[in-house]
Amino acid sequence: MTTASINDNVAEIRKLNQYVGAFVASLGGFALGISLGWNSKASIVLRNYVDASATEIGLIGGILNGGICIGAILIPFIVGRISRTNILFWTMPVLILTWTLMISNRRQKVLLFLIGRLICGICGGVSCVLTPIYVAEIASKEIRGRLLAFFQLLVNCGVMYAFYVAHAIDEQRSVWRYSAICGLACLSIAPTKLLPESPLYYLSRNDEIGAEKSLRWYRGDTYDVQHEINETKRLVLAHSKKFSLRLLKNRRVLRSMVTCFGIILGQHLCGVNMMIFYALMLFETTGSGELTGSEQTLVVGAVQILVCLLAAFLVDVLGRRILLTVSSLFMGLFLILLGWFFSLRDSDPEYDDLYFWMSPTWITLIFAAFNLGLGPISWSLLGDTLPEELKTSVVSMAVAFGWLISMMGTLTFDEMIISLGSTKVMWLSAAICWLIALFCAIVVKDNTGKSLIEIQEEFRIESNAGLEET
Repeated sequence: MTTASINDNVAEIRKLNQYVGAFVASLGGFALGISLGWNSKASIVLRNYVDASATEIGLIGGILNGGICIGAILIPFIVGRISRTNILFWTMPVLILTWTLMISNRRQKVLLFLIGRLICGICGGVSCVLTPIYVAEIASKEIRGRLLAFFQLLVNCGVMYAFYVAHAIDEQRSVWRYSAICGLACLSIAPTKLLPESPLYYLSRNDEIGAEKSLRWYRGDTYDVQHEINETKRLVLAHSKKFSLRLLKNRRVLRSMVTCFGIILGQHLCGVNMMIFYALMLFETTGSGELTGSEQTLVVGAVQILVCLLAAFLVDVLGRRILLTVSSLFMGLFLILLGWFFSLRDSDPEYDDLYFWMSPTWITLIFAAFNLGLGPISWSLLGDTLPEELKTSVVSMAVAFGWLISMMGTLTFDEMIISLGSTKVMWLSAAICWLIALFCAIVVKDNTGKSLIEIQEEFRIESNAGLEET
């Protein structure tokens, strides 16, 4: 096919269904966001009215992360037997049953909350791994980065939903009604059942007719699918190859693995997830200016959504490396300013009244900076940075590793504040963010505008293997 004909073909691509498909596939992120945001209100109730210990509250918050680790690790063992869309769909009834268990917990027993949070986490881990892979496989190269950002956008929408429900119902002594409204929203995952599987999945089952139907649904009836089917067949061939230690000798493969693990590690070490878990407690403790703590959580939720939308628009214009670097640099700056405010307040309590606006402002800007790059683009990298031979297994390990680090941070956050002080914790987090910025500027390779087969060919895996055998 000539360059002119390819360009004509690209111009005929229908993108609306791709946006719809990416949005629907990312609804598992919405359910995960609800689980993340739920803890903010629930931890206050458990502390004030259930007499739960600090350890129990920490476990209820952190066990969600442990569940996400389990869900991520399970994916390589089940993804070959069940289609991606079916797996994503079946998280819905599991979540509904789990939230029903938590709703029935009228006496607010800690054990039942722990079980429910663990299962919610497992479903979230499944979505964290499968959604980026699926979206990358259905998306055109021109908008793939934008569509992959939808997952973080939906996570933010889920967090905002939980924050708004907590603010609206004003439930002080129990969380069963709060849990009921949160659990009901998980029904939104149902439309994933209607999505066609990705062309790569169909071709891995030797179903070329199904792959063609999928491509036509996502690209339009007038789109010439044959050249993309041929490219996808080459990806399937790579995907079907067994793991070989020789892959780890390929510096391009190693760089892609280091990139994924490094960015996911940075996403969780920067401290944003811990702030989300305890957002209401954080604002009630550090101050929320002229707003109540509950109102300030709504401000944070709205800012996250708006900035994530901005990032989705900019990612295919500026590229991932620039947004990741800028995002991490600004996070570090705002963390330093927050730590500086804490040091002023500790030296003289009057500064708390004089600069009452600082704490909520810097915290909100930290969330904004996170969602400008490090939040949404972390999931984008999982979708198209790795070679097909390793993608599912490495994405699974990276997600599990990241949320394991997040769980450890959540469980030790109070001890860190007590032993180091809030100022030093903020400055330590700022140093981590600036190291992440340096890592992004040096290591991250931008795949914006490249097709999956172009990315796969850049690894030169076949040629390397051939050279080693000769």
